[in-house]
Amino acid sequence: MEDEIDLQLRQLALEAQQHPARSQERQIALTKLIDQIYRHNRLTRPHIGDDSILHLYEDIYSEARLKIVEHICQNIDIYDSQKPVMAWVNHFFKFRFRDVCDRYRRETRIKCLSIDDLEKFEQEESDIYQQNYPQMQMMEDTQRLRELIAEDPDRLFRNKTIKNRPDITWQIIALAILDDEKWKTIAQRFHPTKSISTLQSFFDRNLRNFSDYIRNKLQ
Repeated sequence: MEDEIDLQLRQLALEAQQHPARSQERQIALTKLIDQIYRHNRLTRPHIGDDSILHLYEDIYSEARLKIVEHICQNIDIYDSQKPVMAWVNHFFKFRFRDVCDRYRRETRIKCLSIDDLEKFEQEESDIYQQNYPQMQMMEDTQRLRELIAEDPDRLFRNKTIKNRPDITWQIIALAILDDEKWKTIAQRFHPTKSISTLQSFFDRNLRNFSDYIRNKLQ
């Protein structure tokens, strides 16, 4: 049986359909529709079976929410009023969520999601040198990377902090990883102790943003 919220969502969807695309009236109806979906927490929360990106769940979920908003706005005319709005929305939300997960998995393999990956990239850029001096090259790459993060000439790394915790900077975490500290040990530095998943998510998310900058500086 359709509850009051379902009925309200259906009415807003139908109202949006009645107005021309790009009209102010349609935009108002769509804004109200999306607001009600969010307010009443009607979006499903799909499962991630891949442990490598599990700690990025909230980032993935937030990005998928933006994509389903885009889908609703672009495809409201094909909504079938005989079906509940959320059945239609959640059907496509699962696909958008899966798309974002797939992209994050690809980035895990292709982009720098850890300091080790970044060092590997530096090694691959100088294969010929490594063949002759592999141990020396690895030491030099790590040292150059550590110096860049420690010196932070553009103050990017020290200014990227966890919300409401200015003492927890990306720079501190990155240097700790380069010093071979375990995530548990890093988390214990901060009082109250931050969860390992929070620190990993913060570190990985920002390393994706910094990866091109770091590559350019180390080339």
